[in-house]
Order: sequence, then structure tokens, then C-alpha cells
Amino acid sequence: MIRNASARVTHTSASMGKASKGKQERKKRGVALTQDQANEFLRVVRDDLEFLRSLDFKKPSRATVRIASSILRRLLCDGMYLNGWTMAGLAEEPKFAAVDLAAVLSKVEPRYIHYAYAGGAKTEGAHHTGYALFVIPKAEAEAEGHEAAAKRLSGLLQPGQRRAFTLREFCRSPAVISGGASVSRLGIIRYVANKLGGVHWDSVRGEWTDPVGSRHLLLDEGHLIVGRLPAPLYEVLSIAQAVAASEDTSRFIARVNEVAPEKENAPNVIRFREGRAGSYADMTFNARNEDTDK
Repeated sequence: MIRNASARVTHTSASMGKASKGKQERKKRGVALTQDQANEFLRVVRDDLEFLRSLDFKKPSRATVRIASSILRRLLCDGMYLNGWTMAGLAEEPKFAAVDLAAVLSKVEPRYIHYAYAGGAKTEGAHHTGYALFVIPKAEAEAEGHEAAAKRLSGLLQPGQRRAFTLREFCRSPAVISGGASVSRLGIIRYVANKLGGVHWDSVRGEWTDPVGSRHLLLDEGHLIVGRLPAPLYEVLSIAQAVAASEDTSRFIARVNEVAPEKENAPNVIRFREGRAGSYADMTFNARNEDTDK
């Protein structure tokens, strides 16, 4: 059991959802949970994390990544992971090791960056840990020399820069950078989940009103395809792998198994109540039952 039976679920500051003033107020107040509800909440978060850990990251399909985006939307955009972490009595925040795109580009002036993606997923085929395309103004390239200018900029790129992010840092960190603009990891998750079929498929972009709405138009340009995956899907896969591989994810799963245990029913038993309440009765399936069904 969790220590505090009056646990509350709240939307964290990692959330970027569009909410009315009334909804925002309700989120601030939180929702009080019973002990059973709190335990079920923890199990849902645990099960989502275990699903991410079960994915075949070496040979991912587009459908797999879209499903992963819906789970990441719950865990990160809606704040379920951080809420669950706190409810389970774990200190500080979970941490994830991932590519630090800001560090990859730290020596490059934004004016040169046409686009850059963080990446990081270790797929069997094509993969990367910081991919960027630079554009040098014509006059500048001619003055310096095309080859010399390209060599200079290439030397400034630092692919493979990784660090441990806290959950909030991870959510806000850039997955895509173009010039002085960026799209966060949360933004990529929402784009794939809400626009590319993770939860919804939607061709409309102009109606987005949140701060990154117009930047999603950038993602539609289809700059990069990594193996079988368009760049936004590869970014979601990279995020999923970072969350799944985290030692803190293992800690959380073990903690939930400890504080919110659940009884496993036998696979060949139907448990039923004759009314709406009361104790359960069991009906056990065996070969004879199956013959009767036929």
C-alpha cells in the first residue's frame, strides 16, 4: 500500500495541454483518490512503462511507434509518470539518459541551423545521435570558400553528446532545432500522438493555438527519414527507449510491485458475482467445459 491513502493526481508543469480556465483550476486542485484508486493508478503507470520496455527497438514498425506515442502522452504530457513516482514515495524525480541536442549544437550559430534532430534510438539499421543540416549564406561561402566553410561548420557539430535529464528537463529539452526555434520532446510526442495517428490523425495545423503550434508546420516538411521511420517517429522511438532503459524506471516498477500488489487470477477461471456486491464465486474451465462450448 502507498503511505498516503489520500493521494492526489495533479497535472504537472511538464504538461502542455490546452485547457480552459475552469479545467486549469481543477487541475491545480487535483483529484483525491481512494487507496484502491491510487493502487490502480500506480499499476497503470507501471504497465505502460513495462509495455515500453517490451518494444523491439531494433526493428520498430511505424504502428509500434504511434502506439508508443499514445503511452508517452499519458506518462509525460499528462504527468502520470511524475504523479505515480511521487505517490509511490520515491524521492526527487526519475532521470533519463538521452542525447542533449543543445550541447550537440552549442558551438554552432543558430543562423546556420536549417534543421537538427536529437535522435538516440539504437535501431538495427540507420540511427543517429544528433543529425544536423547547416546552410551557409552564398556570399559568406564564396568569401571563405565553400569547402573551407563546410569543414569549419562540420567541425563545430558535436554528435553523441548525452547527459542525464530529470523528468521535467527531459520533457522540455529540444528534440528538434531550426534556427532560433525548437520543438521540445513533449512537442514531438504531442505531434505524433495528436496529428500522425498515435491517438488522433489530423491534417489540420492552422488551428493550433499553443506556443509550439506553428512549429509543427516545420515537422510537416519531412526533413529526414531514419531507416523506415520519418524523423518525428524516430524521435518518439528515441524518447521511448530513454524512458524504458532508465534505471529509475526499473526502480519505479519494483516499487509499485511492492506497494500495490495485485492478485493474479488463474487463466482458466471465471470469477463472478451473482449480484452487484458480495464475494466472488469461481467457475473453472477445463477440457470438459471446452467440449460443451463446442
